[in-house]
Amino acid sequence: MGSDTSAALCLSGGGFRATLFHLGSIRRLNEFGLLAHLGVISSVSGGSILNGILATRWQRLKIDKAGIITNFDEEIAQPIREFCGTDVRTSILFGTRINPKNWGKLLCDYFSVSASYLAESYQSLYQGRRLSDVPSPGNQTPRFVFCATNVRTGACWHFHSGAQGRMGDFYTGYCDSGEIRVCDAVAASSAFPIGFGGLRLKVPDGCSFTRIDPWGIERPASEKRKDEYSPKADERQILTDGGVYDNLGVEPVWGKYSLLVSDAGSPFYSVKKNSQFVIPRLRRALEISMAQVGALRKRWLVDQFVSGRQSGALWSINTILEDYRLPDSQGYPSAIRRLLQGIRTDLNRFSDGEIAALENHGYSLTDAAIRSRARNLYPNAAAPFHWPFSAWREESKVSEALACSDQRRLLLGIGKYIVGKS
Repeated sequence: MGSDTSAALCLSGGGFRATLFHLGSIRRLNEFGLLAHLGVISSVSGGSILNGILATRWQRLKIDKAGIITNFDEEIAQPIREFCGTDVRTSILFGTRINPKNWGKLLCDYFSVSASYLAESYQSLYQGRRLSDVPSPGNQTPRFVFCATNVRTGACWHFHSGAQGRMGDFYTGYCDSGEIRVCDAVAASSAFPIGFGGLRLKVPDGCSFTRIDPWGIERPASEKRKDEYSPKADERQILTDGGVYDNLGVEPVWGKYSLLVSDAGSPFYSVKKNSQFVIPRLRRALEISMAQVGALRKRWLVDQFVSGRQSGALWSINTILEDYRLPDSQGYPSAIRRLLQGIRTDLNRFSDGEIAALENHGYSLTDAAIRSRARNLYPNAAAPFHWPFSAWREESKVSEALACSDQRRLLLGIGKYIVGKS
C-alpha cells in the first residue's frame, strides 16, 4: 500500500494557517523518525499546499540511518515559509478581475475566479511536476493523496501520486491520474468556494473510468445511485475544496492505517448577537451546520481511538495542552493559544511572527500527542524537544505579533497590490 509502516498522516485544511501549523507538526514527526516511514500522507486545502512540497521534493530528501530527513529546512521548511510570506489571495482574486484579458473567461463563470488561476500560482512552487513524476510509494516513500470534493456527486475526489496513481470518487469511478499536474491537484483541494470557483479538471485523453480504486480494489457501483452516468474521457469534472466534504482528510485512508491527524481547521465559537436579516441568518446557519458535521467526525474519530477500534492520535489547533497530562510537555500559555486559534484561514501574506508562532504551536502539540497517545509508532523516542523558533517563545512578543492576526485586511492587500508591494 505505501511505505514501511501502517501509519497515515492526515493534514487538515485551513489556508496558510494550516500549512504552517502542519509544518511544525511534520518537523516533530521527522525528529521522531516517523515522517520518512509513513505509509500515506493525505491532505486537504492548506494541508495540501504542504503535501505538494513533500511530494515534489521527496526524491531530493536525505534520510539518515535513523530515518530522519537531514535537509528538512532547505527542501521543505524554507520554500513553505517563503510561499506563505506572499499574498497569493489578492493577486488572484483582485488582479485577475481587473485584467481585461481575463474578462471573457470570467464571464463564463459569472465573474467568479476559477481555481485554475490558483493552480498557476502554485506551478512554480511545485516545479511543474505531474503526479506521475512523484516517486511511487515504497520503502521510505509514502503515498501522497490530495483530497477535493466533486461538486456533481458530492463525494470525496482524491488524487494519488506515482506512475500507477489513480484519481476519482466512489460514484464517478476511477481513472489514471499520472498526467495531472501537482499544482492542479493542490488547487482543486484548496479552492475554498467563497473565494474561488471550482477547478474544471479535464480528464486526460485515453483515460477511461472503471471501478478499480486507487488501492487496486474493485468497488461495486452504488445501488442507491446506480442510474448515474459514467463520465466520458473528455468531460470536465468540477472540483472544489476538499474541506467541503471532509476537512480532516481521513476519508481515503480510513480503515487501512493507524491515523495521525493534524487539524488546523477553525474552531467554532458562540456569538454575542446575530442579525435576523436573511443573509447573516443563513450564513450563521451554514456555519453551525458545517461546524457540527466537522465536530461529529472528530468526536467519532476520538471515540474510535479511545475504544481501541482505531489506533493513532488527533491534535487540533485548539487542543488544550494540559489534556495530554505530560509533566514535561512544552507549549504556549493559554492566552497565546487563544490568539493562535483565531488566526485567519487565508492565503494572504503571513508575517514572520505568525509563521514562527504557528510552527511552534504545531510542533508543541504534535510532541505531546505522539508521546502520550501514539508511543508505539515512533522509533526515535529519545529525540530532544527543540522549538523551531526559540526566539518566538516570549509571551509578550508573540502576543504583539498576533494582535491583528484574525483580520483579513482585504483593502490593505488591494492597496499594496495596486502600488506593487504585495
